[in-house]
Amino acid sequence: MKPTVGIVGGGILGLTAAYRLLQQGVDVTLFERSHDLGGLVGSFDFEGRPADRFYHVVLPTDDRVRGLATELGLGEDFEFRPTLTGFYDRERLFSMSTLREFATFPLLAPHDRVRLASFVLRCQRTNDGDALDDVPLLDWLRKTCGKRTVARLWEPLLDSKFDGEYDDLPATYMWARTKRMSKTRDAAGRELMGWLRGGYQRLVDTLADRIRELGGTINAGVAVSAVAGSASGVHGIAVDGVVQEFDHVLCTLLPPQASRLLPDDVSMRVPDHCRYLGVICVIVRADHSVSPYYTLNITDRRIPLTTVVETTHVIDPEFSGGHLVYAAKYVDPSHPDLARPEADVAEDYLGYVERMFPNLDRKAVQAVSVQRARMVEPVHALGGRKRIPDMHPVPGLSLASTAHVYPEIVNGQAVIGVADRAVAGILERLPTVGIAKAA
Repeated sequence: MKPTVGIVGGGILGLTAAYRLLQQGVDVTLFERSHDLGGLVGSFDFEGRPADRFYHVVLPTDDRVRGLATELGLGEDFEFRPTLTGFYDRERLFSMSTLREFATFPLLAPHDRVRLASFVLRCQRTNDGDALDDVPLLDWLRKTCGKRTVARLWEPLLDSKFDGEYDDLPATYMWARTKRMSKTRDAAGRELMGWLRGGYQRLVDTLADRIRELGGTINAGVAVSAVAGSASGVHGIAVDGVVQEFDHVLCTLLPPQASRLLPDDVSMRVPDHCRYLGVICVIVRADHSVSPYYTLNITDRRIPLTTVVETTHVIDPEFSGGHLVYAAKYVDPSHPDLARPEADVAEDYLGYVERMFPNLDRKAVQAVSVQRARMVEPVHALGGRKRIPDMHPVPGLSLASTAHVYPEIVNGQAVIGVADRAVAGILERLPTVGIAKAA
C-alpha cells in the first residue's frame, strides 16, 4: 500500500507539493474550494482574453520557478525583457532605471544619492539577514540612508504598501526586497523581468495535468469542512461531514483560514503572530501603452495607490488583446474598498491613473475589471523569524503557507521553496513502505 496524503488548497504551493509527493510514490488527493486552480496566481477571463488576477513577474534568478517549468517541459517558454522603473512625485514622473538616472535622481540630494547607492550595495553583499530580524526598519534606514531619504522616499513607499502601519517592521523586509531586485540587471545594467508564455496559469494547468498523469486526484469545487483528528494525531479530511482517511494531511491555507478547519486543540498549538494585507487591483486594458514604466512607485500620497504596473511591458500585448495596467492598493483587511461597489472602486482608481497619465483616453479603454482579495500577504513584525508557525505541529499534519515565507518576499520563487520544505518534512513522517526514492 502506498502512503496517502490529503492536501487542502489548489494554489501553486499545494499543486507543487502534490507533484513532488507523487514523484516519491505517495498517493495524493487534493481539495480546492474554487472550481479554478491557481489561487492568487491564477487568471480570469477578461472579456475574451486571459489575464492574471494580480500582477506577477519572473526574474532571471528565479531558479525554482524556472526549474519546475523545465521539468514540466516549459523551460524554453520564458521571455525576459528590459523594463523601466519610475516614480510619481508632486504630479511629475521620474525615471530611475539606469545608473545615470540613479546618479541624477532629482528627489534626492547628491549626498543622499551616494548614501542610497551604498545602502543598495550593502544589501547585495549581506547574505544572511538573521542579524536584522530584531532591528527596527525605520531606525536602520535612517542610519544607513539618512533621515532625508527616509522622509522623502522610504516613508511614503512604506505608508502606501502597509496601509499606514509599518513602525513595527524589521530591517529584513527592505534587505530582502532590495537584494532580490538588485539581481535583475543584465551586464548592460538594464533591469530584466519576464513571464512564462501563458502566465502562471499555464504552469498551474500543466502541473495539474502531470498530477493526474501520475495517478493523483484533484477535487476542484470541493470545500473542506474540517481536518479530522486531535492534538494527538490527524487522520483525515472531512467534506460535508464525511471523513476521508489519510496517513498525512497538508493544509496550505493561511493560518486564520486554516484555524477554522483545525481541531481546537491543534489550533492552540499554532498561534498566529502575523497580520495580513489585502489587495485591490483595478485592471485596465487599453489600445495603447499608458505608462513608460513596468513599475511606478508612488511617493505622492495624494494618489492613494501603492503602485501602477503595466504588465504588458513584459507580457506580449497580443496575448492580452491590448495593454494591461494594474492600479494596485495594498490594504488592511478591514479597508472599505474591499467591500465597496465595483463600479465605484473602478471609477476612483481609473481616475487616479488618468491623473498620473493624462495621455490615457477613455475612448482607448477596452475593458476594466476589479480584482480583490482580503488576505494575500502576511506581515512579520520584529523578531518574526522566532515566531514562524510550526510546519509540523502534531502527528499526521503539516501546515505550509505564505506565512512561512520569511525573510524572503512573497512570490512564486519563495512559495515553491515552502512547498519543497513541506514535502521534505512530510516524507520524513510517512510510512516508508511504497515510497520510491528519487534517483
